Amino acid sequence: MPHVTVSDGTSIYYESHGDESLPALVLIRGTGADGTRWMPQVNAYQSEVRCVIFDGRGVGRSETTPPPYSVEGMAGDTFDLMDALGIGAAHLSGSSLGGAIGLRMAADAPSRVLSLQVHSSWLGTHGFSEFSLGLLKAHLTSGGVEHYYAATMPMLLSPGFMSRNFEMLMKILDHMRANAASYDGLLGQIEANLSYDMRGEAQAVSAPVLVTVGEMDVVLPVQCSEEIHDALPGSDFHIFEGAGHLSGMESPDEFNRVTLDWMRKHL
Repeated sequence: MPHVTVSDGTSIYYESHGDESLPALVLIRGTGADGTRWMPQVNAYQSEVRCVIFDGRGVGRSETTPPPYSVEGMAGDTFDLMDALGIGAAHLSGSSLGGAIGLRMAADAPSRVLSLQVHSSWLGTHGFSEFSLGLLKAHLTSGGVEHYYAATMPMLLSPGFMSRNFEMLMKILDHMRANAASYDGLLGQIEANLSYDMRGEAQAVSAPVLVTVGEMDVVLPVQCSEEIHDALPGSDFHIFEGAGHLSGMESPDEFNRVTLDWMRKHL
Protein backbone atom coordinates (compact mmCIF):
# COMPACT_ATOMS: atom_id res chain seq x y z
CA MET A 1 0.00 0.00 0.00
CA PRO A 2 1.39 3.46 -0.88
CA HIS A 3 2.80 5.55 1.94
CA VAL A 4 5.02 8.62 2.11
CA THR A 5 7.19 9.70 5.03
CA VAL A 6 6.65 13.33 6.06
CA SER A 7 9.28 15.60 7.53
CA ASP A 8 9.04 14.36 11.14
CA GLY A 9 9.26 10.72 10.02
CA THR A 10 5.54 9.90 10.23
CA SER A 11 4.20 7.48 7.62
CA ILE A 12 1.11 8.77 5.77
CA TYR A 13 -1.11 6.54 3.61
CA TYR A 14 -2.36 7.99 0.31
CA GLU A 15 -4.08 7.04 -2.95
CA SER A 16 -3.89 8.75 -6.35
CA HIS A 17 -6.81 8.39 -8.76
CA GLY A 18 -6.84 9.64 -12.35
CA ASP A 19 -4.20 10.42 -14.93
CA GLU A 20 -1.13 12.05 -13.41
CA SER A 21 -0.99 14.50 -16.33
CA LEU A 22 -4.27 16.07 -15.15
CA PRO A 23 -4.38 19.00 -12.71
CA ALA A 24 -3.96 17.77 -9.13
CA LEU A 25 -6.77 18.00 -6.59
CA VAL A 26 -5.80 17.13 -3.01
CA LEU A 27 -8.81 16.20 -0.87
CA ILE A 28 -8.47 16.60 2.92
CA ARG A 29 -10.88 14.93 5.34
CA GLY A 30 -12.07 16.03 8.76
CA THR A 31 -11.61 14.80 12.31
CA GLY A 32 -11.09 11.05 12.56
CA ALA A 33 -12.09 10.49 8.93
CA ASP A 34 -10.07 8.39 6.49
CA GLY A 35 -9.51 9.43 2.90
CA THR A 36 -11.86 6.85 1.37
CA ARG A 37 -14.83 8.94 2.50
CA TRP A 38 -14.01 11.07 -0.56
CA MET A 39 -14.75 8.21 -3.01
CA PRO A 40 -18.18 9.56 -4.09
CA GLN A 41 -16.30 12.69 -5.20
CA VAL A 42 -13.28 10.87 -6.62
CA ASN A 43 -15.55 8.80 -8.86
CA ALA A 44 -17.15 11.98 -10.21
CA TYR A 45 -13.94 14.04 -10.54
CA GLN A 46 -11.19 11.70 -11.70
CA SER A 47 -11.79 12.04 -15.44
CA GLU A 48 -11.02 15.77 -15.14
CA VAL A 49 -8.51 16.01 -12.26
CA ARG A 50 -5.97 13.76 -10.58
CA CYS A 51 -7.48 13.10 -7.15
CA VAL A 52 -5.12 12.56 -4.22
CA ILE A 53 -6.75 11.29 -1.03
CA PHE A 54 -4.97 10.35 2.18
CA ASP A 55 -5.44 9.38 5.82
CA GLY A 56 -4.27 12.12 8.16
CA ARG A 57 -1.85 11.25 10.93
CA GLY A 58 -3.53 9.11 13.54
CA VAL A 59 -6.28 7.89 11.19
CA GLY A 60 -6.82 4.71 9.19
CA ARG A 61 -3.65 3.37 7.63
CA SER A 62 -1.45 6.31 8.59
CA GLU A 63 0.86 6.27 11.59
CA THR A 64 -0.19 7.69 14.94
CA THR A 65 2.09 10.11 16.74
CA PRO A 66 1.52 11.33 20.31
CA PRO A 67 -0.89 14.29 20.67
CA PRO A 68 -1.34 17.18 20.64
CA TYR A 69 -1.57 17.91 16.91
CA SER A 70 -2.07 21.30 15.25
CA VAL A 71 -3.69 22.54 12.06
CA GLU A 72 -0.31 24.03 11.13
CA GLY A 73 1.37 20.65 11.57
CA MET A 74 -1.21 18.82 9.47
CA ALA A 75 -0.94 21.50 6.77
CA GLY A 76 2.78 20.69 6.78
CA ASP A 77 1.99 16.99 6.38
CA THR A 78 -0.11 17.79 3.32
CA PHE A 79 2.62 19.91 1.74
CA ASP A 80 5.09 17.08 2.42
CA LEU A 81 2.74 14.64 0.67
CA MET A 82 2.53 16.98 -2.33
CA ASP A 83 6.32 17.24 -2.40
CA ALA A 84 6.73 13.46 -2.32
CA LEU A 85 4.32 13.12 -5.26
CA GLY A 86 6.02 15.86 -7.25
CA ILE A 87 3.03 18.23 -7.01
CA GLY A 88 4.26 21.81 -6.88
CA ALA A 89 0.82 23.40 -6.74
CA ALA A 90 -2.63 21.87 -6.40
CA HIS A 91 -6.31 22.56 -6.10
CA LEU A 92 -7.48 21.76 -2.55
CA SER A 93 -10.80 20.58 -1.17
CA GLY A 94 -11.22 20.20 2.59
CA SER A 95 -14.10 19.09 4.77
CA SER A 96 -14.44 20.38 8.36
CA LEU A 97 -10.93 20.06 9.88
CA GLY A 98 -9.77 19.50 6.29
CA GLY A 99 -11.16 22.92 5.37
CA ALA A 100 -9.21 24.49 8.22
CA ILE A 101 -6.06 22.75 6.98
CA GLY A 102 -6.74 24.02 3.46
CA LEU A 103 -7.18 27.60 4.68
CA ARG A 104 -3.92 27.33 6.60
CA MET A 105 -2.13 26.06 3.50
CA ALA A 106 -3.58 28.79 1.29
CA ALA A 107 -2.48 31.49 3.76
CA ASP A 108 1.00 30.05 4.32
CA ALA A 109 1.93 29.22 0.71
CA PRO A 110 -0.35 31.05 -1.76
CA SER A 111 1.71 29.98 -4.78
CA ARG A 112 1.04 26.31 -4.01
CA VAL A 113 -2.78 26.55 -3.78
CA LEU A 114 -4.50 27.06 -7.14
CA SER A 115 -8.03 27.01 -5.75
CA LEU A 116 -9.63 26.07 -2.45
CA GLN A 117 -12.93 24.48 -1.49
CA VAL A 118 -13.89 24.77 2.19
CA HIS A 119 -16.80 22.52 3.17
CA SER A 120 -18.62 22.53 6.52
CA SER A 121 -15.74 24.32 8.21
CA TRP A 122 -14.97 27.36 10.36
CA LEU A 123 -12.52 30.25 10.67
CA GLY A 124 -11.52 30.00 14.30
CA THR A 125 -12.66 28.18 17.43
CA HIS A 126 -14.75 30.47 19.62
CA GLY A 127 -18.24 30.63 21.04
CA PHE A 128 -20.49 27.82 19.84
CA SER A 129 -17.77 26.13 17.78
CA GLU A 130 -15.67 25.81 20.95
CA PHE A 131 -18.66 24.22 22.69
CA SER A 132 -19.57 21.81 19.88
CA LEU A 133 -16.00 20.73 19.14
CA GLY A 134 -15.49 20.30 22.88
CA LEU A 135 -18.34 17.76 22.81
CA LEU A 136 -16.28 15.67 20.37
CA LYS A 137 -13.52 15.49 22.97
CA ALA A 138 -16.02 14.62 25.70
CA HIS A 139 -17.44 11.74 23.63
CA LEU A 140 -13.95 10.37 23.07
CA THR A 141 -12.59 10.74 26.59
CA SER A 142 -15.76 9.43 28.26
CA GLY A 143 -16.48 6.50 25.95
CA GLY A 144 -13.46 5.69 23.80
CA VAL A 145 -13.16 5.30 20.03
CA GLU A 146 -16.07 2.85 19.50
CA HIS A 147 -18.46 5.11 21.41
CA TYR A 148 -17.14 8.22 19.66
CA TYR A 149 -18.09 7.12 16.14
CA ALA A 150 -21.62 6.07 17.16
CA ALA A 151 -22.27 9.03 19.45
CA THR A 152 -21.24 11.62 16.87
CA MET A 153 -23.44 10.27 14.04
CA PRO A 154 -26.41 12.50 15.01
CA MET A 155 -24.03 15.46 14.97
CA LEU A 156 -22.78 14.70 11.46
CA LEU A 157 -25.91 13.76 9.50
CA SER A 158 -29.35 15.32 9.30
CA PRO A 159 -32.31 13.68 11.09
CA GLY A 160 -34.13 13.23 7.80
CA PHE A 161 -31.22 11.42 6.18
CA MET A 162 -30.72 9.13 9.17
CA SER A 163 -34.38 8.16 9.43
CA ARG A 164 -34.84 7.62 5.68
CA ASN A 165 -31.59 5.70 5.23
CA PHE A 166 -31.12 3.67 8.41
CA GLU A 167 -29.52 0.67 6.70
CA MET A 168 -27.10 2.98 4.89
CA LEU A 169 -26.43 4.74 8.20
CA MET A 170 -25.34 1.45 9.76
CA LYS A 171 -23.06 0.77 6.76
CA ILE A 172 -21.52 4.23 7.14
CA LEU A 173 -20.92 3.56 10.84
CA ASP A 174 -19.36 0.19 10.04
CA HIS A 175 -17.05 1.88 7.52
CA MET A 176 -16.07 4.57 10.01
CA ARG A 177 -15.19 1.97 12.63
CA ALA A 178 -13.31 -0.23 10.13
CA ASN A 179 -11.16 2.76 9.13
CA ALA A 180 -11.08 4.44 12.51
CA ALA A 181 -8.53 6.72 14.05
CA SER A 182 -6.59 5.51 17.06
CA TYR A 183 -7.48 7.03 20.43
CA ASP A 184 -4.36 9.23 20.37
CA GLY A 185 -4.99 10.17 16.74
CA LEU A 186 -8.55 11.28 17.47
CA LEU A 187 -7.48 13.16 20.57
CA GLY A 188 -4.70 14.87 18.64
CA GLN A 189 -7.00 15.96 15.83
CA ILE A 190 -9.70 17.18 18.22
CA GLU A 191 -7.12 19.23 20.11
CA ALA A 192 -6.01 20.71 16.77
CA ASN A 193 -9.64 21.79 16.25
CA LEU A 194 -9.76 23.42 19.67
CA SER A 195 -6.55 25.42 19.18
CA TYR A 196 -7.34 26.55 15.61
CA ASP A 197 -7.83 30.24 14.87
CA MET A 198 -7.33 32.03 11.54
CA ARG A 199 -9.64 34.96 12.16
CA GLY A 200 -6.74 37.40 11.95
CA GLU A 201 -5.05 35.78 8.94
CA ALA A 202 -7.76 35.18 6.36
CA GLN A 203 -6.58 38.16 4.33
CA ALA A 204 -3.47 36.15 3.38
CA VAL A 205 -5.62 33.77 1.31
CA SER A 206 -5.48 34.84 -2.34
CA ALA A 207 -6.70 31.70 -4.15
CA PRO A 208 -10.26 31.45 -5.49
CA VAL A 209 -12.41 29.97 -2.72
CA LEU A 210 -15.72 28.09 -2.64
CA VAL A 211 -17.37 27.85 0.78
CA THR A 212 -20.18 25.31 1.25
CA VAL A 213 -22.21 24.08 4.21
CA GLY A 214 -25.22 21.90 4.93
CA GLU A 215 -28.32 23.79 6.02
CA MET A 216 -28.79 21.37 8.95
CA ASP A 217 -25.17 21.29 10.14
CA VAL A 218 -25.18 21.28 13.95
CA VAL A 219 -21.42 20.82 14.51
CA LEU A 220 -20.36 23.92 12.58
CA PRO A 221 -23.60 25.70 11.65
CA VAL A 222 -24.18 27.87 8.61
CA GLN A 223 -22.99 30.93 10.54
CA CYS A 224 -19.50 29.41 10.80
CA SER A 225 -19.24 29.14 7.02
CA GLU A 226 -20.70 32.63 6.63
CA GLU A 227 -17.84 33.89 8.81
CA ILE A 228 -15.34 32.35 6.35
CA HIS A 229 -17.21 33.77 3.35
CA ASP A 230 -17.37 37.23 4.89
CA ALA A 231 -13.63 37.17 5.65
CA LEU A 232 -12.74 36.24 2.05
CA PRO A 233 -14.02 38.90 -0.36
CA GLY A 234 -14.78 37.34 -3.72
CA SER A 235 -15.36 33.85 -2.35
CA ASP A 236 -18.38 31.88 -3.56
CA PHE A 237 -20.92 30.44 -1.14
CA HIS A 238 -23.39 27.56 -1.37
CA ILE A 239 -25.81 26.02 1.14
CA PHE A 240 -26.95 22.42 0.62
CA GLU A 241 -30.60 22.44 1.65
CA GLY A 242 -31.62 19.82 4.18
CA ALA A 243 -28.10 18.39 4.55
CA GLY A 244 -26.06 18.03 7.72
CA HIS A 245 -22.33 18.30 8.38
CA LEU A 246 -21.38 15.58 5.88
CA SER A 247 -23.17 17.08 2.89
CA GLY A 248 -20.90 15.28 0.42
CA MET A 249 -22.15 11.96 1.80
CA GLU A 250 -25.81 12.96 2.20
CA SER A 251 -26.25 14.73 -1.12
CA PRO A 252 -23.39 13.45 -3.31
CA ASP A 253 -25.04 14.21 -6.66
CA GLU A 254 -25.71 17.85 -5.79
CA PHE A 255 -22.39 18.20 -3.99
CA ASN A 256 -20.48 16.83 -6.98
CA ARG A 257 -22.37 18.99 -9.46
CA VAL A 258 -21.84 22.21 -7.49
CA THR A 259 -18.18 21.56 -6.75
CA LEU A 260 -17.25 20.27 -10.19
CA ASP A 261 -18.99 23.17 -11.94
CA TRP A 262 -17.07 25.60 -9.72
CA MET A 263 -13.77 23.78 -10.08
CA ARG A 264 -13.95 23.77 -13.89
CA LYS A 265 -13.78 27.57 -13.82
CA HIS A 266 -10.36 27.42 -12.15
CA LEU A 267 -8.63 24.48 -13.84
